[in-house]
Amino acid sequence: MIPALTHARRRADLTRRLGGRAVLLVGTQAPLRTSPINAYPHRQDSNFLYFTGCSQPGAAALIDAQGCTLFLQPPADDDELWHGHVDTLEDLRLRYGVERAAALDTLEQTCQGRALVSLAVADPEATRKAARLVGRPLEYGGDNGDSDLADAVIAQRRRKDQDELSELRRAAAATAAAFELAMSATRPGGNEAHVAALFNAALAARDCTNGYGSIVTVRGEVLHNPDWTNPLEAGQLLLLDGGGELRESGYGVDITRTWPVDGRFTGRQRAAYQAVLEAEEQAIAMCRPGVRYRDVHLHAARVMARWLLDEGLLRGSLDAALESHAAAVFFPHGVGHLLGLDTHDLEQFWDKASYAPGRSRDPHFGTAYLRMDLDLEPGFVFTIEPGFYVVPAILKNQELRDRLGDLVDWDKAAGWADFGGIRIEDDVLCTDTSPEVLTAATPKSIDAIEALVGSGASAWDRLRV
Repeated sequence: MIPALTHARRRADLTRRLGGRAVLLVGTQAPLRTSPINAYPHRQDSNFLYFTGCSQPGAAALIDAQGCTLFLQPPADDDELWHGHVDTLEDLRLRYGVERAAALDTLEQTCQGRALVSLAVADPEATRKAARLVGRPLEYGGDNGDSDLADAVIAQRRRKDQDELSELRRAAAATAAAFELAMSATRPGGNEAHVAALFNAALAARDCTNGYGSIVTVRGEVLHNPDWTNPLEAGQLLLLDGGGELRESGYGVDITRTWPVDGRFTGRQRAAYQAVLEAEEQAIAMCRPGVRYRDVHLHAARVMARWLLDEGLLRGSLDAALESHAAAVFFPHGVGHLLGLDTHDLEQFWDKASYAPGRSRDPHFGTAYLRMDLDLEPGFVFTIEPGFYVVPAILKNQELRDRLGDLVDWDKAAGWADFGGIRIEDDVLCTDTSPEVLTAATPKSIDAIEALVGSGASAWDRLRV
């Protein structure tokens, strides 16, 4: 839980950065699932959470030199009948540590005639309201709002304070327990859905929701596979990319592990896994102040390229493999991204938040997907997640085949069909000295994985009643 005093300090810092300009922040509504009494689970806008700690749907906040007014929907007369104890506006003012709390229907009158700046949110109706009140267009993921406000929010949220790090460590501990349960319950004869259900349940039991839809698949070459439909068979690899998000504060982690369904890596799987693990560990070791994150990615690609050459999947020299970006055939994404209140933190601002001024995305296949190009600073939290994938669509891509030619042994690569994919992902804190792996408790060594997989009751047995 983030203390109310921390939110107050953040608001004061924001006001200082903006020279006293008044800020209107709007929260999101819970989208309806089928009717007004049946909504989807609500997750508050991350910027709103960062400055207020308030998760109530539809809330708004006015922040200026006189403090913060939180605008909230007062409870209906019969709310207590249906929902139990209901907090008054004064109760909520004290809980969130703001100077004033007011009914939501007074927001427009309060804002009338004031010079305000605001940000778009992932709720079109709330964004339209904010745009009307500040008198300028707003578009989530496009024209997000006042550029000075966006710069201030990015600068504050990019560097994590001790309260935030405590929350991330809590989420990491909960997620490690969920991974251990999932690994121990994996064995042939089960199903992806069984493992996913156990993983998600273990998070829920630790007061976490899922920061994003858990990826649980034996089709690991599908990078964001949304389905849990495949049976688990001996000889397959199971990839699980998931992260717990703390219900109250919204901070969450992002971890990927890959393990053999039957608990034993084959020779080919072991070699590929060890290469990805080496790339990850060497990349993590580079994560120190002043190091350019793009160089971390390029080093991970170098480690993978060296192994791909040794394996015969690439041909020629290491320098040629790197200059041509040939390794991206098997490692087609960036090495990671910022992390915090969002799984891909601050991505509503696109590259403005994650690329340094004067830097832009490399157009080459693979590095074009690098989500971050900053010089690392203490307090930055980000993922490191190299991988190895055999993707049929990439192997059949004629433009890549023409451009790379004999640098890839396409026939040998075809012999890896149905291999799937391997990704190993950890969350890393840049400190003043050596990097801290916040997710180190989740097993990833070959010996630890082989000892754990299948060591408990199967996922199906645990779920069967």
